[in-house]
Amino acid sequence: MAKIASSAYRYVGLESMMLPFDLCFEAEAMGCEVALTDHDNSSSTTHAPFKDVSDVEMPDDYIHNARFPALIEATKILHEEYDDKDVPIVGAMSGPITVLGQCLGIEGILKKIATDYFDVEDALDAITDGLIEQIHLYNDLDMDAIVLYEPNGTPELIAPEIYYQLLTPFHETLTEESDIPIVLHICGDTNAQLENMMTCGYDGISIADDVDVNYAKQVREKIGADTAICGNISTTDTLFMKSPAVVKEEVTEALEKGVDVLLPSCMIAPLSPEKNIKAMVEARNEFFDIQ
Repeated sequence: MAKIASSAYRYVGLESMMLPFDLCFEAEAMGCEVALTDHDNSSSTTHAPFKDVSDVEMPDDYIHNARFPALIEATKILHEEYDDKDVPIVGAMSGPITVLGQCLGIEGILKKIATDYFDVEDALDAITDGLIEQIHLYNDLDMDAIVLYEPNGTPELIAPEIYYQLLTPFHETLTEESDIPIVLHICGDTNAQLENMMTCGYDGISIADDVDVNYAKQVREKIGADTAICGNISTTDTLFMKSPAVVKEEVTEALEKGVDVLLPSCMIAPLSPEKNIKAMVEARNEFFDIQ
């Protein structure tokens, strides 16, 4: 885990090391059975220890289950090997509605919101208690930042009004518990969700290439937020399939628009060409005249 986390820094020059690597990490620690990822398939849960949202509960030993011990040991290894190089260690984690969806399927959860709203709310409350433990663990491990992935919060699944009513309180609770910078990532076209994303206390939001940086800045100014805008270099198209020259063009455009933190728009696909990731770093260096 430590070798994989550090590979982005060692091989292509990205200035961070993130772990763990899939959205089933939390569900597995809750007792779900997981089919792990390979180059062609995303990790997926194959069995959950509960059948309905009304049954959801967090195990008492949540942060000691499944792959958590490996994460703890890997983080210690990264500190030992890279602290003197000042490379940030970033803890990845899933958000409450995403964890619930991994356990029971997001389609069923969306139906339950309409028919059994308070049962869903109680399940999210239980999950959030576990995620608070996870944030405290990341704090204690001296990680430098957290990225919380909430792909099930996309407006294609959760209307902004429902997000505000149902999810915002839990996200506000999570951000209050973090002693280190914490960034929220939601995949895809989040234009309709930007205001919600910027009002939950996150230090930054990570936007996909579906969102124009200038528009995100306009929303930020309108609501008076100070949230950093991070992203938004295309992973599924540009970094995965285009040439280094096109990568540099997209990076330069994002920097010219004033993106605060240059990032891929989502997790980098495993088979993305190494030269394309290097081109992203090179374009940043050229833009700021970094030698």
